[in-house]
Amino acid sequence: MEEAQVQVWEGYVDWRNKPAIKGHHGGMLAASFVLAVEVLENLAYIANASNLVLYLSKFMHFSPSNSANIVTNFMGTAFLLAILGGFLADAFFTTFSIYLISAAIEFMGLLMLTIQAHIPPLKPPKCVMGSTNSLCQTIQGGKEAMLFAGLYMVALGVGGIKGSLPPHGAEQFDETTTEGRKKRSEFFNYFVFSLSCGALFAVTFVVWIEDNKGWQWGLGVSTASILLSVLVFLLGSHKYRTKVPAGSPITPMFKVYFSGP
Repeated sequence: MEEAQVQVWEGYVDWRNKPAIKGHHGGMLAASFVLAVEVLENLAYIANASNLVLYLSKFMHFSPSNSANIVTNFMGTAFLLAILGGFLADAFFTTFSIYLISAAIEFMGLLMLTIQAHIPPLKPPKCVMGSTNSLCQTIQGGKEAMLFAGLYMVALGVGGIKGSLPPHGAEQFDETTTEGRKKRSEFFNYFVFSLSCGALFAVTFVVWIEDNKGWQWGLGVSTASILLSVLVFLLGSHKYRTKVPAGSPITPMFKVYFSGP
């Protein structure tokens, strides 16, 4: 008796870099892991970005204007780096690997910020802002380097995740069929909902922890959240299908631009 022929997804591989199998890899079940990851990932990012001005001004003693400028630079860098994350996933790596690398970088950045928030010698001496009796010293030297290293590691990680996680979810659906395109459209609706759920939890529960229990606890929740997101992502590894890198649409654009007349 002949064995049933295994049908594979052309141009797609599984997490072990073997051909992805139809009926086993991909689909809404695989994409559901991505949705859960997005809740946790966006929670980790928004919880700090939404309240970071207060942390920088109250505990690092930057002026309100400098604090706001640091936060806008941080957020702008994170979203600008999403282009780099998407490019690398398309041209050289896969969305699967870029997500894991980016999440690891974000985790290390958040861990660094959590340690700094927890250990008093790594922060400027306490003072009362605006008081004439005590002079507030802005964070400097190695402490400042630690702060910005942590922030921009988070920005780099967030950028990579924003550029790889949504397309990784979209890759789970067959774009050559009407049903696949419909399911992919549904996925993005759910993705926006997951993103909003993470943001809602971040700006309520986690921000409350930061304001009432201490920033070391709020940053700790964010650090645990991104770590948990990696574990959830890995749980779905056996179901993912990942597109083999075949070049980015950005590459020919740059070739045309730099080739000149």
